[in-house]
Amino acid sequence: MPSHKPEYGNFFEFKKEDVYHNRLKAFPEVDFFIYTGSVYYDNENQNRENPDIPTGHINLYDLNVNRANQGGELITPFVTKGGSFSSFKTITTSNLNLDFVLGDKLSGSYPLTASISIDTYDPAPTAAKQNVLYALRSTFDHYTILNPHYAYSSSYGNKVSQSLNLISVPSIFYGSSIKKGSVVLKYYVTGTLMAEASDTKRDGRLIQTTGSTTGEVIGVVLYNEGFMCITSSTNISTHTEAYKPADSTLYSASWHYFANTGSNSSVSSSYSLLFKGTNYIETMTMFAHAKENQLNYSNNPSFLSGTINAFVGGAIYHENSEAEIKNIISSSYKNHSASFKPVTYISKVGIYDKDKNLIAIAGLANPVRKLEERSYTFKLKLDI
Repeated sequence: MPSHKPEYGNFFEFKKEDVYHNRLKAFPEVDFFIYTGSVYYDNENQNRENPDIPTGHINLYDLNVNRANQGGELITPFVTKGGSFSSFKTITTSNLNLDFVLGDKLSGSYPLTASISIDTYDPAPTAAKQNVLYALRSTFDHYTILNPHYAYSSSYGNKVSQSLNLISVPSIFYGSSIKKGSVVLKYYVTGTLMAEASDTKRDGRLIQTTGSTTGEVIGVVLYNEGFMCITSSTNISTHTEAYKPADSTLYSASWHYFANTGSNSSVSSSYSLLFKGTNYIETMTMFAHAKENQLNYSNNPSFLSGTINAFVGGAIYHENSEAEIKNIISSSYKNHSASFKPVTYISKVGIYDKDKNLIAIAGLANPVRKLEERSYTFKLKLDI
């Protein structure tokens, strides 16, 4: 049981009713904007703020933050080849044995970043498309109890053989899961909103709410897994553009090309992806009590008046036992000392573990004046 430090080197133990554990549920908002093959996170250019992070990415461990701008050398992960044959996952055992000798240093790169990824699949069932969808097949079928549009294969279509747009969101952006009903997709052409879709029923269906095909289900959301699967290829505008990379053919604007990041030639279309995450924060609240007639002594030298330390016989250095406590009580009369009262000022609260090791210090913005007849309770809150 943690304890907090009182006077004279003793400790006050937190009682059972003084410590509370809570869990806060937060819904952080996330905003992605996609234009001409670039992704912008929360309306900022991450690469401009930190050249070591690509635009639209987030630094996973806050490594190499602006080190290049400040003239610092970038830190890198490394492993020295030795008898244990430890290596990086990306280096095979055969390459480690043939391409490196004992003592060679194997290096990687930081920072590690994450961003959304958008994969557009045409109706042809390619091997890459099949591998991705096979991995999600059981997940899709698991959620059919919510609505049949989740089904891997049904009357609404077969996900292997139909046009697909799969958006993957790393969990660092949303925490435990994406909040149900919070996903909003917006499709712009020359800055004008052409169509918007959201999960208005909170059952995973992305339903178009504005535009020429209002009411159509354009796809589904896997909230716990962080995937958005867009299955609609219906034209939403008469606007045409070269949406496909290395293909000059003009295609009509449709949800199938939503968030297209593989082509820099589609300069008239832009896309917005908004959602809220679900994040749980464990907190611990502790109440430290400073009761009456307690904590009215201080080790600060200014607490005593007169000679505090003394030499005895020129050999012993000790605290003067006759040093008096300084009276700082003010009087209403000039040149008159008020009655003595021990007064201290509490500026910090130290938290100790069961072995009396200092593990935390809580500082007060302004010291609190502690008189003998007064009692205080300090509320300490810690995210864990």
